Amino acid sequence: MTQHVAILAATFLLALPATGLESRDILAAHAEARGGAASIEAIQSIAIRLIIDEGWVVEGHYRATRAGEMRIDVFADGERVFTEALHQGSAWAMQQGETSGSPITPEEANILGRGILGNIYGLHELEAQGVAVTVSSSDRVDGKSFWVVDLLHQDGFEDRYYLDAESLLVVRQRSHHALHPAVDPEIRRFESRYSDYREVDGVLFPFLKEKFDLETGERVQRTTTQSLTINTLDDGSDFVMPQ
Repeated sequence: MTQHVAILAATFLLALPATGLESRDILAAHAEARGGAASIEAIQSIAIRLIIDEGWVVEGHYRATRAGEMRIDVFADGERVFTEALHQGSAWAMQQGETSGSPITPEEANILGRGILGNIYGLHELEAQGVAVTVSSSDRVDGKSFWVVDLLHQDGFEDRYYLDAESLLVVRQRSHHALHPAVDPEIRRFESRYSDYREVDGVLFPFLKEKFDLETGERVQRTTTQSLTINTLDDGSDFVMPQ
């Protein structure tokens, strides 16, 4: 796989600015770099254990399915302090100490839905999910070359992914959003940087994500994956809002 990706990368670096055909080729090459389109498309569910550091440290347990359901539970010192979930298109949350969930807004549901796309689907699959995808010719940031993939989601949200010109893996992502919309609605310009790629069941995933405020240069969040499993979710009851 490595030699094939290196040949593709060399070819694309010599290419003219991307046409529609080249855009599809780049997305296909990106899928190949991660382990192949078939392996990515075989992911039906994902479960991730996370450590999230924002100056204070919490643990996260994230689960999502290709059927469009997800849940994340956040723990501090072993105690659950927050839950967010998406079930059959409806989003809900449960605060610390609560045993029943409460519906949250469609805007928050859109955020959770975009997270499912980012965690389970490959970039090559997003057009079929209603996302407008545009690939631009090679760009340079901090002296390095990248292919740029712009996404326009159905709710109008835009984000930009940067594929490393050699590995064709996503190493940066930029967007305007609130860090914690339910707590602070301030929109800021962030860049997430992805590294420490590891293979899980034939597919590469980044195990380190660092988020920076592009206006100040401050690192505002560091997320480390402790474990990641694919297609191990047998019971969908966790996604249902407790009454």
